[in-house]
Amino acid sequence: MKERARVVRVNTWDEFKRLATALRPNSIAYTLQRAPLSRPPVGLRLVFAAENIQYVFLDFAQGETLRRTKISVYFNETGEAYIRDEDIKSFILTQLNRIDLSIISFEALGY
Repeated sequence: MKERARVVRVNTWDEFKRLATALRPNSIAYTLQRAPLSRPPVGLRLVFAAENIQYVFLDFAQGETLRRTKISVYFNETGEAYIRDEDIKSFILTQLNRIDLSIISFEALGY
């Protein structure tokens, strides 16, 4: 019988960083999402898998940055909030001190 994959929600950036450093995944995927309870209403989901476990970290906007990672939030000409892909990738690579890590947008995969 196959073991079922588990999903583990990681509550802090430091813990997600520790896990990603220790488990050294080949890739981390991310998606930007609507977060109606945040101001502005935008959020970031980071995911990586290792040893049949999927690790998920969520961060939400608070003003001009995300609360936990402090990644900048920008606003377009109509006032809609967004986060730049290059800021997400740069943050992850710098924080994990990796140049060999593939960072993939779920949007690019059609999710």
